[in-house]
Formats: sequence, C-alpha cells, structure tokens
Amino acid sequence: MVISAILVALLATCGQWWFFGPITKCLVYPLTTGTLVGVFMGEPMTGMIAGATIQLIYLGWISAGGTMPSNTIVAGIFGTALTIMSGADPKMAVTFAIPFSMLGLLLNQVYMTVNAAWIHQADKLLEKGNIKGVRLMNYLPSFCMALLLYGVPAFAMIMFGSSWAQSMLNAVPESIINALEVVGGIMPALGIAMLLNYLGKRTLMPWFFAGFFLTEYSKLDLTAVSIFAAVIAIILYFNQGKETTSEHREKKKVRRLSVNKKVEVKEVGQNTEEVKETAKTTNEVKKKLSKKTLIKTWLLTTSTEACYNYERLQALGIANLMITPIRALYDKIEDQVAELKKYLVFYNSEVFTIGPIINGITCSMEEARANGENVTAKDINSVRTGLMGPVAGIGDTVMQGILFPILFGIGCSMALDGSYLGPIFATVVFEVLIFTCGYFMFMTGYKQGKTSLLKILKDGTVDKIINSFSIVGLMVVGSMAATRVAVNTPLAITVGEGVTEIQKVLDSLAPGLIPLGITMLVWQMLRKKVNTLWIIVAIFIVGIIGYYTGILGYAG
Repeated sequence: MVISAILVALLATCGQWWFFGPITKCLVYPLTTGTLVGVFMGEPMTGMIAGATIQLIYLGWISAGGTMPSNTIVAGIFGTALTIMSGADPKMAVTFAIPFSMLGLLLNQVYMTVNAAWIHQADKLLEKGNIKGVRLMNYLPSFCMALLLYGVPAFAMIMFGSSWAQSMLNAVPESIINALEVVGGIMPALGIAMLLNYLGKRTLMPWFFAGFFLTEYSKLDLTAVSIFAAVIAIILYFNQGKETTSEHREKKKVRRLSVNKKVEVKEVGQNTEEVKETAKTTNEVKKKLSKKTLIKTWLLTTSTEACYNYERLQALGIANLMITPIRALYDKIEDQVAELKKYLVFYNSEVFTIGPIINGITCSMEEARANGENVTAKDINSVRTGLMGPVAGIGDTVMQGILFPILFGIGCSMALDGSYLGPIFATVVFEVLIFTCGYFMFMTGYKQGKTSLLKILKDGTVDKIINSFSIVGLMVVGSMAATRVAVNTPLAITVGEGVTEIQKVLDSLAPGLIPLGITMLVWQMLRKKVNTLWIIVAIFIVGIIGYYTGILGYAG
C-alpha cells in the first residue's frame, strides 16, 4: 500500500508539474492517468475503464490562455483511485471525479499564484549573474508546490482512505447507485457537445450526423468510422488543392513580405539567393548554433510550462530554454545575462505542435544578433509578441481540438471494450504526432525565419488541414454520441392486453434518438453560454429524476 501511495502521489505531482512534455503531457488526461493509477494499485482493468469513463466527459474541455475550465488531472487520478478503493463499478467513476475536478480548480489557482514568486526570484538571480539559479527556479520550487498541493493529498488518500471509501459506498442505497448510473450514461454528452461547440461549423455539421447514423445503422466500431472518415477527408483535402487566381495573389503577397524580411536580415540559414546576397554584405557568419544545441533547445521548449504562473505565464520557461542558445552564442557572463533579460517578460503560446516555430525563429534572430546584424532586443520581442496569439490559436485547434479528441476518443472506445491497447494507442500516437510536428516547426522556424510562418498562414494550407481534420473529428464525435451516451427510456404503454415499449417505437423511427436529442440539447445550452457547472448540475438532476420517474434508464 505504501508503494502504491508513493507512485500515485508522484503521478499526481507530475500531472501538474509539467517539467518535460514527452513525459508529462498526457498526465493531464484521465484515460492515461486512470490506467496508471490502476496499475499502481493492482487493478489495471478497473483503472483503465474508470479513466476512460471520466475521459469521455472531458474530451471537449479546451485549456488555453492560462485558463483551466476543469482540473482533469485531479479528476482522473483522484476519481479513479477512489473508485478502486471503494470497490465501485467503474461506471460510477464520473460521480467521484466531478467533485474532485471542482476542488482541483482551487488547487490550480493556488499553484499558479504562488509560482509567480519564483519568477521574481529569477529576476534577482539573473541580476547577480546566476544563470544556473534561473534554471533552478523554473523547476525546483514549482515541483515542491505540485508535491504539496497534489502529491501529499494523493498519498494520504491512498494510505488512509480505503476503509472510509468502502464504508461510504456501502452506505449509499442501491437505488441511488442506479440513478447515478443513469447520470453517468448522460454525462458523456457534455464532452461531445463541447467538441461540437469547438468544431461544429455550420458547413461541417452534417459530418457529425453522418458519423452518428453510420454507427447506429451499420454498427461499425469507432476505429472503422475513423478510417472511413480519414479516407473522405483525404479525398476532400486533395480536391481543394487546385490553384485559383486568388491563391496566386496571396503567393505574390508572401513574396513581397519575404523581401521585407530580407531587409531586416533575420532569416539566418535560409538557402535562397536573397539571403546569400545579404550575407555577402554583412560578412560571413562567425557564430552558428549547432544541431545539438538546436535539438536541446527544442527539447527544453517542452518544459516551458514547468513554472506556469498567473503573472507572466510561460516567461520563466522561455528564459530557461533560451539559456542554451544564448550560452552557445556568447562567451561572457555579462553578455549572456543582458540577452536573457528580454525573455523574462510576459509570454504565452501553444507549446508542442505549432508553437515551437516561434522559438526556432527566435534562435535564428539571436544568431543574427550575435553576428552583429541589425537585430535589436525590441525586434525579437516584437516578433515573439506578434506571433504568439495567432500561433496559439492554430496550435490549440490542431492539438486540443482535433488530434486529442480523435485519438483519445478511439482510445476510450477500445478501453471501454476491455482492451489495454486503448490507452497505449492514444498516448503513444498522440505524443509521437505532436512532438514530431513540434520538432519540424522548430527547425523550420530556425531555417526559414518569419517567412515560413507567413507562407503557412497566407496560402490557406492551415485552413484546409483544419477542415479536413475537423471532418474526421466530427464523424468520430458522432460515432461516440451513438455509442457512449448510454441512456434510453424504459417507458411502456399498456393498451388492453398489449404493451407498447416507447424505446422500440423510437428505434423504429431512427435508432439513438434519445442520446442524439440529449447531446443536441447540451450543445444548444453551450451555444447560449450556459456555464458548464450549471449544465453538470442539470444533468445530475435530470438523470436522478428521470430514473425515479421511470422515464430514463441506463443503456450500458
């Protein structure tokens, strides 16, 4: 029990302390953490199914701009642990997870507030020339806070809460448990509706209904629907690839922007005639970042949020990653200190997929500056500040709005069918995709500078990719609405000696009308800006009243 408590405590700590993306990124997702909690506590199947059940609620929760709409870290880890300790059915995990997720919001606020103190300490250390101290501030104090706020409570719950959890469950009447199962059957509609709210452009919504009814009528599983959707998306993407007159105009605009870029001399390493001519007038490059230095800098990009805080968000993490190239470009400590100061300012962007392009551009500009080119500290921060918003919008859409729901939706479906391949597939493929993309974008930013991002934004490639992925996402979400919103009606009408079951009548019209109707209702509530907390409360009320009045039943 002690070992289990220690392992779960470390998992909870690392779930909040994002010290290294390849390890910590998926620790915010209940499918991954629930499975790990199950392994640590000797109940891997229960943990996996509980984690997948919790994950369905949060498929549509997008965390951006320093906000956290719900603490999925606490929901997944604490909710799964309590499910295992109480011996409850994994379907009940959602009722444990939601209260914990609300408490987790308070923990996150404390964590983000206290972390602001460490960046002030980093300011003082940098003034003294203590660059190692700046790096230490990015990791050690935030680890201690994560351990105190997340690790210690997790350890205490595992060590001392087992008998309490079992007693609590035994005290709950069976009818309440059955009513909560109905609530659990409705709850995935919230996660699905949130994804619809994010992806559901009017022109793309038919793909959601296509995925829903394809699953209902053909009974295809989620993987098959995903493959089918991917084939459709690929065909449509390539059919959008024909050049038009407007696209020619946009390409001309990009070339004019490239000319302006040449004058600023910030695209170091780009193999074009423009840069070659510029290099001749500014002498040969004397200092150049090695491939090893660039790779290390990119890896440190994934630690940008280790000391995330409300005051300057990712500033300390950015200063930490820029220590590596600055040290490579400048020999004197005073020069390194002077260059690093410009990074201890407010900064926030997407970290893993598209966001690294900004850090690559920054390295390119720093290299040019170190070689005496006309690149000022103000120029560098102006470029970073100007790009962080648009890049965050693209990156969050690609990673949180498309890749995550598709892969973890498939993973949840496999996990709920009892396959351990579900969390392994979702976690591994997701991490490989986002970090491969991040590495490519970082190196592209370094080699081609700002022009690379301008081309991506101007030629319409991003829009076409997002639309194509959105088709896959909507069909997957539609399939999930058909299979994971597990609620029906047990109502029956007796006429003479005959009994008419309402569910059979509805199925004869179109199968899955109740799950579809509930999902659409929740989606409309979200569109009308109803707070998600009130929607959760409404789902509890409707589920419990629906069970006791005999209108709704669990269809799992």
